[in-house]
Amino acid sequence: VSRTKTKGSSGNFTLCSQYEEKVRPCIDLIDSLRALGVEKDLALPAIAVIGDQSSGKSSVLEALSGVALPRGSGIVTRCPLELKLKKTKQEWKGKIAYLEIEEDLSSPSQVEKEIEKAQNAVAGKGVDISPELITLEISSPEVPDLTLIDLPGITRVAVKNQSLDIGKKIIDLIKKYINKQQTINLVVVPSNVDIATTEALKMANEVDPKVERTLGILTKPDLVDKGTERDTVDIVRNISVPLRKGYMVVKCRGQQDINDKLSLTAAIQKERYVLLEEGRATIPLLAERLTQELIEHINVR
Repeated sequence: VSRTKTKGSSGNFTLCSQYEEKVRPCIDLIDSLRALGVEKDLALPAIAVIGDQSSGKSSVLEALSGVALPRGSGIVTRCPLELKLKKTKQEWKGKIAYLEIEEDLSSPSQVEKEIEKAQNAVAGKGVDISPELITLEISSPEVPDLTLIDLPGITRVAVKNQSLDIGKKIIDLIKKYINKQQTINLVVVPSNVDIATTEALKMANEVDPKVERTLGILTKPDLVDKGTERDTVDIVRNISVPLRKGYMVVKCRGQQDINDKLSLTAAIQKERYVLLEEGRATIPLLAERLTQELIEHINVR
């Protein structure tokens, strides 16, 4: 399959045209089938977001969706979260669905609290996890047309009030999604860790030995240790640990940015100045790249 060009106005027009004609109807159908529970019997195309705990996974999803998601230390994502983003001309509108509950949201500021409420209802209050899907739908002129599934961060050690086999439970839940040939695996890794030792990339390699379905996302580039910058550049250029789809770099809001009340919009503007690697950096380019990958994935399937 030839790659859809994404640079320049004609490339963007081609991408949007292909999306509206081929992909949008497919994604709408896939979302409807997943809501009906058909996925148990039929593998549906998806983009699964995985990463070790504190990898910056929630920050990436925040930047793509434009809303604040639950974050903190320990397990923050306790259930699979299907994030359905739909670009529309109308003003912001949201909806959250779980179990037999469906609630409309009128403001982005409601999202974090409603997800926490949903996770408590599905997985119980505390630190346990559940395989039950929570769906968050956001329609806005400011979001890309994408559907992603956020999965719990990988942990190795149980903390207070967690079951001793919490690590295995999380790995089993993640594998349920990333095992499927129809899934693009978005592996989120901090730039300041040894990528070859990350559990998320190891899991992706196990289910995708030819690394054809895996796209690496490097976060926290500002935390790279002095003297190791070349190592990070080699990863981004797909030299050190090659992936068929390669890598992208994003600089999202950190905890200090949140404490300083830096908005998501301002964070994206700040990111443009930090990241200069053409075509391989910034959240807007990541959104465009994911749309492109979804088009190709559906074409080849």
